[in-house]
Amino acid sequence: MFDFWGNELERYYKLETLANATERLLERKDQFVVPSVQQVLGPAPVVSLAFELFQEGRHQIIFRLGAANAKRKRAQFAFVVGKRSRRESKVAETEHANLRALHQRAPDHVVRPFRGGLIYLPDRHGRSTHGREVYAYLTQWLSGYHELGVGRNLQFIINESPRHTFTIAETEQIKGRVVEILARTYDPAKRRCIAIPEVASGDFVVTRPSGRGTPRIKLIACRRLVRNVTPAKLIRRLVDTSWDWGGREFRLAPAAAETLFDGLAGALGPDEARAWLRKYVAAVSRGLFPEQEALPVEALAGLV
Repeated sequence: MFDFWGNELERYYKLETLANATERLLERKDQFVVPSVQQVLGPAPVVSLAFELFQEGRHQIIFRLGAANAKRKRAQFAFVVGKRSRRESKVAETEHANLRALHQRAPDHVVRPFRGGLIYLPDRHGRSTHGREVYAYLTQWLSGYHELGVGRNLQFIINESPRHTFTIAETEQIKGRVVEILARTYDPAKRRCIAIPEVASGDFVVTRPSGRGTPRIKLIACRRLVRNVTPAKLIRRLVDTSWDWGGREFRLAPAAAETLFDGLAGALGPDEARAWLRKYVAAVSRGLFPEQEALPVEALAGLV
């Protein structure tokens, strides 16, 4: 597969190798694939598992997994596999642990993870010293959701066929939902939040427009949690985040202060949202944070 700019995504093993290794796992020592399926369908024997390549990023490959049991119950899952061996990278393993913690905090906004474990990929020449283990885990399959991406016009898109470009207004509304998810997953006791999600890496999925208000989004990946983050620092991280997108700047924060406030209020309530903004405005006023021209402090101060 290829990224948004047409660059081929590097793979470190053949899909046939992964398929054969997964089949051996299922026949011998599977402790996470079938148990995850039975967690949803019940304890009846699983009689069918169908894996379909769905999405690929820099860090992982995602398959749509269709499962059926002896009682003819069916369900779909996401089967997420790390692209590098466990020795080289623990991205998938860390991501799985993060999703478990974040789902507990915001179950309606973060995909539900199930079990995970290791898959042994043997060397194709039979050399035992060259075998590798990759980490894989299962999550719920989010029917009706699609990969969220950014188009060349800096508006959000559905990065699947058929493509859809969200309007400027819808793009701003979705940015407000990103703010809400960041605030909902923030842990005030541990002062811990998710690292700023990477839209280009498929960290969010989104629903198609239906005429029923703002498209819904969910977080499906989190590779890192950041500690010692105060509410003011969280807002700063959001406001400061931008990426070069084909020679143009794409900012993750909403353009309007009101949209930022609405996102915070959706997670925290209006009073606590104002308290967060007051702390951020005070920090900028004291020179602790630089002011961002794209979101002036005056506009935020007017809300609190």
